[in-house]
Amino acid sequence: MSTTQAQRLLFAQGPRITVQDYAVPEPAGHQVLVRITRSHVSAGSEMNFLRGGPAAYGLKGDRDAAMPIGYMSVGRIAALGPEVTGYTVGQRVVTGSPHTSHWLVNTADPLATFETIPEGVSDDVAGFAVLGDVSLHCVRRAGLQIDQSAAVFGLGLVGQMVLQFARISGAYPLIAVDLSDTRLAKARQSGATHTINAGKENAVARIREITGGAGADAVFHCTNVASILQSLLECAADRGKVILGGSAPGTAQIGLQDDLLRREISLIGSYERGLTNASPYWPWSRSRNRKVCLRLMATGELRIEPLLTHRIAPSEAEGLFTTMLQGADSWLGIVVKWE
Repeated sequence: MSTTQAQRLLFAQGPRITVQDYAVPEPAGHQVLVRITRSHVSAGSEMNFLRGGPAAYGLKGDRDAAMPIGYMSVGRIAALGPEVTGYTVGQRVVTGSPHTSHWLVNTADPLATFETIPEGVSDDVAGFAVLGDVSLHCVRRAGLQIDQSAAVFGLGLVGQMVLQFARISGAYPLIAVDLSDTRLAKARQSGATHTINAGKENAVARIREITGGAGADAVFHCTNVASILQSLLECAADRGKVILGGSAPGTAQIGLQDDLLRREISLIGSYERGLTNASPYWPWSRSRNRKVCLRLMATGELRIEPLLTHRIAPSEAEGLFTTMLQGADSWLGIVVKWE
């Protein structure tokens, strides 16, 4: 690739994923040009796009339109706009770019994802701090205390990181629930004290057994299946919490009287809308969460490397996403290499 030529992935349903050439943009004003080395796949969101089109991804556009998607990446600063201060060419940074080789970041935009990377955190790992922010916020919403029990349903990347943040918060026992033995084995590495394959065991009964009949104090919904919500309520302890951390489209039927009313269960959404800046009521801005993730990656407390399964070239994306849409469980953390 020449210095004046950039590339990006365009996604459309099918999946149809193509590599498009375009001119490298020039930074102006407060902009920084980042030469992307790795972009990181947010599987749930990106497969929602491939299944349901732009609307399922939160974008406007024709259902069959091909467009760039993705929102987490790592690279080095290649050029600075004339009004940029505090940054230097060559610094490694996390950005919110789609799958592309170059990206302009406006450093004056409070909504921009732009964090410097500490030593000891690889490019392969660092970009997942963006998804780590989502996972950490989910655990913060649960308000976990030391030795409170937690159950995590769905052990994709968000579920694995929710499990790790629950571990760091002192939760015990830590119960991982999935249909994939492969992902449950990874959950053990992430800190699960117990694992349940919900296709082979009754998850509600098993969680009750593990918790001495009480149920879990915090139950995390990290799957894309809305209909399991009632089962999660049944897993929760009286006055427990069910936290929705996965992007599950559709609707669910739940028991209002027996569960929400009589057992006083709290049902909590986790999405981070409007949390760009810290406030006295909620000090954990998205940028602060990302910095926490990068620090914990550097110390080894947040372990992402064992969750990486694929490092692919842009030309390999269509084949891998085809496999993912077919429901295979051979993938987890996926990195696109742009070097």
